[in-house]
Amino acid sequence: MDRNTRNNLLFLAGAICAGILAKQFCYKKTDGFAHYKILSSLAFNPDWEVSQEPHEELSTLLDQPFHYLAKGAQSYVFASADGKYVIKFFRLYHLKPPLWLSALSLPPALQPLKVKKILDKRNELDKDFQSYKIAYEEMKEETGLVYLHLNKTSHLKKSLKIYDKIGIAYDLDMDNMEFLVQKRAQLVYPAIDALMKTEGLSAAKEATRNLVQLLLMRCEKGIFDKDPDLNTNFGFLGKSSVQIDIGRFSKKIDPKDKAAYRDEIFRITDNFRQWLDANHPSLSEYLTEEIEKIAL
Repeated sequence: MDRNTRNNLLFLAGAICAGILAKQFCYKKTDGFAHYKILSSLAFNPDWEVSQEPHEELSTLLDQPFHYLAKGAQSYVFASADGKYVIKFFRLYHLKPPLWLSALSLPPALQPLKVKKILDKRNELDKDFQSYKIAYEEMKEETGLVYLHLNKTSHLKKSLKIYDKIGIAYDLDMDNMEFLVQKRAQLVYPAIDALMKTEGLSAAKEATRNLVQLLLMRCEKGIFDKDPDLNTNFGFLGKSSVQIDIGRFSKKIDPKDKAAYRDEIFRITDNFRQWLDANHPSLSEYLTEEIEKIAL
């Protein structure tokens, strides 16, 4: 191998490494968010419709900018400038089949695998959207939902300015976006800590009781949650409990099987009880007492 060839190969290898490092750096800085990842060409689906009308609260809150807050399993979350709301744009890009798969022409024997992959992605999207619909129709107050927009529309006529993690601004036509708006809650663990410090044990007990009642109400409606993590998926608006992650709801619990309620709530609150044991033992005992009150 002559010197020029060797130098060219070294240059190419260096350029590839630099490109990979640059991509990783940008991904870390932006938390993986990119404008195109929340855009879609989804067609109208009547199964995703909910009965609601635009209202003054929605119109007013969309007048302010929203800034990047976090990334969840199903959405990118942006917080309102006034700190009262979050808007979640669904991570639709990862629910699309890879472009190479859609474009690739496979032998007839492999064609069923391609179709299955495409259908699996579509079914995953439908499960997510059905979960949001269950939350809006059956637990609107208990999830802090303000508005749910799963189909493209023409009546909102609102533009929203969002800023990503590194401060780049985007103007979004909200009629063409799939999104939901929730009241911004404080996560359970820091909320309990704050209540204990500012209002004392009685206030923290009230919040804990409200959390148990939320879980009980969900059981009574037959709603199952695949990912019931109290640390990240629940919060408080004052002392009122809300479930903030609503992307894993399904109708699986038999609402007539009351014997299952207590076991389900003990399961869901297990990690929370361990945290209380370490931080607020008196509340841990109170949590157990509240769950044991649930009639079999």
